[in-house]
Amino acid sequence: MTLSLGKKALILVTVPLVFELGFVAGFAYLVNQVDKERAREAHARDVAGHLNVLLRLVMERSSSLIVSHFTSRETFRRRADLAKKRFYKEKEIITNLVAENPHEREAWDKIYKLMDEGDRFFDHAKTMVDIGNKLAAGMEMVKVNRLMADVFQAIDHLVEEQEAETQETKRKQAEVRGQIEILIYAAVFLNILLAVYLAISFNRSTALRLKVVLDNTYKLASQQPLSAPLRGDDELAHLDRTFRKMADALASMRRKETAILTSAADIICSLDEERRFTQANPAASRQWGYDIDDLIGRRLDQLLNPKELQPSIDQVNSIIETKGQGAFTNQIVTGSGEERDCEWSVVWSNEEKSLMCVVHDITERKQIDQLKRDFVAMVSHDLRTPLTSIQMVHSLLAAGAYGELSDDGKESVEGAQDCCDRLITLVNDLLDLERMESGRMDLSLDSVLLSEIIKPSLNMVANAVKQKKIDIKLGTTLDPIVTADKERIIQVLINLISNAIKFSPENSTIQITTEIDDSFAIIKVKDEGRGVPESMRVSIFERFKQVKKSDSKDRKGSGLGLAISKAIVELHGGQIGVNSEEGKGSTFYFSLPLANSKNTEQT
Repeated sequence: MTLSLGKKALILVTVPLVFELGFVAGFAYLVNQVDKERAREAHARDVAGHLNVLLRLVMERSSSLIVSHFTSRETFRRRADLAKKRFYKEKEIITNLVAENPHEREAWDKIYKLMDEGDRFFDHAKTMVDIGNKLAAGMEMVKVNRLMADVFQAIDHLVEEQEAETQETKRKQAEVRGQIEILIYAAVFLNILLAVYLAISFNRSTALRLKVVLDNTYKLASQQPLSAPLRGDDELAHLDRTFRKMADALASMRRKETAILTSAADIICSLDEERRFTQANPAASRQWGYDIDDLIGRRLDQLLNPKELQPSIDQVNSIIETKGQGAFTNQIVTGSGEERDCEWSVVWSNEEKSLMCVVHDITERKQIDQLKRDFVAMVSHDLRTPLTSIQMVHSLLAAGAYGELSDDGKESVEGAQDCCDRLITLVNDLLDLERMESGRMDLSLDSVLLSEIIKPSLNMVANAVKQKKIDIKLGTTLDPIVTADKERIIQVLINLISNAIKFSPENSTIQITTEIDDSFAIIKVKDEGRGVPESMRVSIFERFKQVKKSDSKDRKGSGLGLAISKAIVELHGGQIGVNSEEGKGSTFYFSLPLANSKNTEQT
């Protein structure tokens, strides 16, 4: 079982620590032994020294007393007394020294008894000297001398034991010092051996495994195969497995990226600071007709149409200098000499020190736009003009300018007039949408009372309201001033009211209300019609979209009214939308910016 990194670290700390603690314990024990032997040696020296002092005092006392006996000099008598006092002090000291040692205490007790007995003989001899009985004093001194011989012999024996003890302690001290030296050398050797072993073990179990993980990072960066997986269940093995999962995910992403780049319809490429191609996907070869290897290293300048060379160079250089992003269009001359219109989206990459580019071929789109412009021009000039002429003829026929028509003829003219009106409305709507999308519609903005928009709109739909017997109610007294192109907003409101009339049942009510929300006025048109499904509430504002396919026929609608209304409202900076519940009517609304923060209110 592979140990975790935490356990390995614990072993690296614990093993040397235990070893050091053992060494310290052994060293402390030996030092303690040395201290004990030194204490024993000092004790033996102290006992021997005090015994020697004691012998000297006994001899001094005895000699002083003898000299005092023969000379009768007081000086020697005082010396004897002084020696006696010191004698008793030394006896007390020696008694304390040997108190802890039974053998020494036993030997000292014998000496002590002999000394006490000799002391009595001394005192008796002194008394005899004091009364002048020198013969008795001499006999007492003979007894003292005989007794002191035994004392000296006992003391000499004890001193010899102490000296022998001193020599033994010195020998033991030398032995312990040798053991300490051996312990120190052994500890140093074992410490080195342990450090080498742990280093080799750690290197084998951790450092080498970590090196495998590090090597794999370099191999992943250079897209080389990874080393064999690490065995075990430690952190490094988990890290290696996680790294391999990440490497597999990166490889999968790289394959997907390659597949995307290979199959992408748009050209994806990169340019360096000199505008040279450094990378390109296969779409460049398909669309521009250049081999990828031939394209890499070429400057963009070599592919551009000479007419658009400088503007494109200026655009690219500006993005490179600002390290930003941008978009522009130009013409690329392909390998076959064909000119292709391209739309570039570029962004600077600080990591790659390159422009990352996506190039979309818009040649077909520009051709379609041109066809659309041609179609609009054709509708405007070649279709609207004849329709206007036909409309005028229908008006003359209906007015009897060419004779009175029969009832069937009048009905046919009215039907044809309706069809012509619808065609002219459709043409006008198409022209309006084209102008809005191309940005060629100019608004004539002014500050307008909302009532000046609502009243004309209601007048324009008055006939349709009467035919369907619908009641229109104004449900508000607010009359704010808005910033708007009056005629265009009237067009929007007429469109919404007309739709409400179309989809409302007879004898129903349409309600028009106005609200204020921050800096916008909101106009709402609520009907009681069939409602708009939730799935259609966004798409009905797209061109040619109807809630039902039959609406274009049954309701006579082109599907352009709401799209035009949306474009007009958004040009004003407002929004348009619908709230509806199927079977319970709809509420169409749009917002317009207020001309100022003060709004008038009329009753």
